[in-house]
Amino acid sequence: MGTESKLSDEPDLDDERAGSRALQISNAIGRVHKEFVGRGPTAVRTHLVDDLVVCVLEGGLTQAERTVWEHAGEPAVWEMRSRLQRAMKQEIVRTVEAIVGRPVVSFMSGNDVEQNLQTEVIVLG
Repeated sequence: MGTESKLSDEPDLDDERAGSRALQISNAIGRVHKEFVGRGPTAVRTHLVDDLVVCVLEGGLTQAERTVWEHAGEPAVWEMRSRLQRAMKQEIVRTVEAIVGRPVVSFMSGNDVEQNLQTEVIVLG
């Protein structure tokens, strides 16, 4: 749900529950990032639609990542962040499964260093 609007004209009776789960996921993802990275994002928005969970994280680049970007370029930060996201994968999957009560079949991450944005994309079974 999140801030996404449904394409259907039919009301979704689970909208309130989905909104609550989206907020729980946002809070949990922020906590996991803070625990693993040492700094959490400044904002997290979660969109929960059918079998798809998309989290958009704003902020969160560390001073070390900014320094690496300035001296070694964006690919070096992508590699660093990619390794962090692989390290967080198990905890994020476990947490999302507990919140939504469904298995995670895929977890993917993306980074836009220049805009200081990250995404966590989760496909549910």
